[in-house]
Amino acid sequence: MLGKLGIEYAKLFKFEYNRLNRNKKYLPRLLQLSSLGAFYNKCNTISFIPSFAMKDKEMFTITARRFIGTLKINGFEYLAYKITSEHDSKYVMSVIYDIQKEKKYKNIIILVDDISRININDFTFGMNQVLILEDVLDNRERLKYLHSINWQRIINKYYKDKVVLAEYSFCDYTDYKNTYVSYFYFLDTEKINRIKQFLRESKNKNADIICSAELEKEIKKELPTARFIIVNLEEYLDKEWNVYD
Repeated sequence: MLGKLGIEYAKLFKFEYNRLNRNKKYLPRLLQLSSLGAFYNKCNTISFIPSFAMKDKEMFTITARRFIGTLKINGFEYLAYKITSEHDSKYVMSVIYDIQKEKKYKNIIILVDDISRININDFTFGMNQVLILEDVLDNRERLKYLHSINWQRIINKYYKDKVVLAEYSFCDYTDYKNTYVSYFYFLDTEKINRIKQFLRESKNKNADIICSAELEKEIKKELPTARFIIVNLEEYLDKEWNVYD
C-alpha cells in the first residue's frame, strides 16, 4: 500500500498505481483477486486479468457486475466468478442474473467454497461452457491443464476406431448409431444439460461419460443412467504447450 510519499513518488515518475478502496465490503473481493493473481502470476498456461483492470470501464463496472475477472487458459477466455461460504443465497442469485445478461463471453468459470450449495440446473444459460469447481489448491493447479488432456489417447484406449469426433453439441465422440461419448475434466453444467436434453428426447439411447472418480459422484446425480468410464486424467496430460497470438 502506498503512503503519502509513495503516491508523490509514483506521480513524479508517472508510474501507474491504484487508489486504495476504503469500502470494507470491497476488501474481501480484493483478497480474492490478489489470491488468484498471485497463484497464476508466473504460470505459462493461465493469465488472470482482475475486473478492475479490464479495459471497457463503461461495460464492466465493479459495482454493477459480480465477475472477478477473466482467466485466459491456453488461449481460451473465461469470465470468472467466486462464491464464498460468506455469500448468501441472494448473492448466488445475483451471480446467476449476472451471467444471464452476459453478451461477450461464452465460457464461464465459477469458483466456489462449497459445491453442494450449487443447484446445477440453475446454472445453464445456453453458453459454451459453465465450469463449476471448488476453489482449493489442487483444483487451481489442475485448472492450468484444462486444455491439456489428450482425450484422443483415452478414446483410442477404450473405443479404438469405433467412434469419431462428433458434430453434435451434446457429445464429443460418437459412432452416429448407438454410442455417444462425452468427457469431463471439471463439472460443466452446460454439457450436462445438453446430455439431459438428448436423453429426454431419445429415450432408447444412452450416454458414455469419461471423467475422474471424484467427478463421477457429482455427474451421476444428474445423469444416473449414463455409463461411466473412470480414468486417471493426470496420466493423459500434455503439459508442453505453445500458444501463439
